[in-house]
Amino acid sequence: MNQSRVTTARGNGVRSARRAGISSIIVAATLGLLTADTLAADARTYTQLNLFGDAYDRVRRAYVEPVADEHLIRSAINGLLAALDPDSVFMTPQAYKDLLANKVRVYDGLGLEITMSEGVARVVAPIDGGPAFTAGLRTDDLIVDINGTPVYGMNLTETIQALQGAPGTVADLVIVRQGSDAFRQAVTREAVAEPAVTARTRGNEGYIRIPYFTPGVLAQVTKAVTDLQAKLGQNFEGVVLDLRNTPGGSHEAALQVADAFLVDGLMMSIQGRAEGDSKAFTATPGDILQGRPLVVLVDGGTAGPAEILAGALKDRGRAITIGTSTFKRGSAQSLVQMGEFGYVQLTTGYYVTPKGASIQNDGIVPETIVEPARVILPEDRFPRRTEATLRGALDVPAGGRAAVQTEAAEVDYQLARAFDLLHALALVNQFAAN
Repeated sequence: MNQSRVTTARGNGVRSARRAGISSIIVAATLGLLTADTLAADARTYTQLNLFGDAYDRVRRAYVEPVADEHLIRSAINGLLAALDPDSVFMTPQAYKDLLANKVRVYDGLGLEITMSEGVARVVAPIDGGPAFTAGLRTDDLIVDINGTPVYGMNLTETIQALQGAPGTVADLVIVRQGSDAFRQAVTREAVAEPAVTARTRGNEGYIRIPYFTPGVLAQVTKAVTDLQAKLGQNFEGVVLDLRNTPGGSHEAALQVADAFLVDGLMMSIQGRAEGDSKAFTATPGDILQGRPLVVLVDGGTAGPAEILAGALKDRGRAITIGTSTFKRGSAQSLVQMGEFGYVQLTTGYYVTPKGASIQNDGIVPETIVEPARVILPEDRFPRRTEATLRGALDVPAGGRAAVQTEAAEVDYQLARAFDLLHALALVNQFAAN
């Protein structure tokens, strides 16, 4: 009996030693960035790590099938990061290589920007002209199934990989949209053309559309302004900058465009917890619009870099924003290599506007709220009575009456209101100058 007790005690001692070793491995693998002082400051940390070590050891010894240690550790790290936010993820060396490759043409495949929300994929916005845009996918659509595989349980990286594929292949999606039943939508993947800045005029006003923040967007916006100036000359009143359904891209590119319109001062800051994770970005002299009015159109699909640009222009008083509140995607990530095991992408800060609003929490709320609306022109059921239609009216020589252009039946209501606002600002400037 005594011998049995001794043997049991020794066995527990061996297992305890093994658990301690496992806990050390887990600490090294998952908490490599924490210092000894940080751990010592909270004694419960060791207790929790021992608890994790017990669970790890139990799975390793008693699970119905043997599981490789590397798989268990990787799964543990994935679970740790998944409990934080959708953008904090673990990547194997191969996944990291794929990420670098995808950064070159992230819009290939479906032309779709997504995030994860409550275990499923949430559409930020489709990219102009891409397959998802043509198929009619919308901001806030939920993708719950991809080619027969439920999205629930996937992380962001795995979901993106499932959506991507060779041009010509089909992604069979199950979509949940607010106000309607779940439905299937087949989308054929394409090599999507690089989203380009477009520009046009309406009267004396300019219109510039940024569909995505590619590295070359500053040069495209600068050229668009130059072309508008050349076309309109001294009559050039200003620009409506359309950032609706502009879902992502390079944050650096967005700051470059903000700098192009601002002459000085703070554009945006990153507020982080750790030393070195907080940064401030300030503008350099020069305004490509030379002080002309600027109106920025935003909506629920305005996300990430587009929110940075809109927030900078709004808070610095350089532009008036119009439309609806933005997506609220304003977190900054850092990438840390964990030896040869892989990489951890961790959210380490939040983007904050010049007036201190957190994009992640508040988004950009425009000064002028204009909901999208369908404009239907009234039918002309009865002839309009004018002096020319009265008996005895004077004859007007042929060509004497000016042709009246009727507005198209399908009107972009938000854009029309943005042009009205821009024209009003231009008139105010003219009165002030006179």
